[in-house]
Amino acid sequence: MLPGLDVLSEDKRERVLDAIASLEIFSTDAPMPANVQKFTPGHIPIFYLLHVDSSWRVIFNINEQDEIEIAHLFMKERLEYMFGNKN
Repeated sequence: MLPGLDVLSEDKRERVLDAIASLEIFSTDAPMPANVQKFTPGHIPIFYLLHVDSSWRVIFNINEQDEIEIAHLFMKERLEYMFGNKN
């Protein structure tokens, strides 16, 4: 289970899981969905930010087998505090 899911209400957990499930059709060769941002920092590998809703974000990457790996679940406010941006 993704760390953090167990503390969410059933409704919020369902929204997060539905958003993650929507990534089944995600492709790096296709146009980026409106709720996904790609980050290409030079010092770490490429990663993506999935906007679940107005509060929740999921950070994921694509491994060498072209599989999606979910890395983190955060509240938007936590990201703003940590990185000072409005993602």
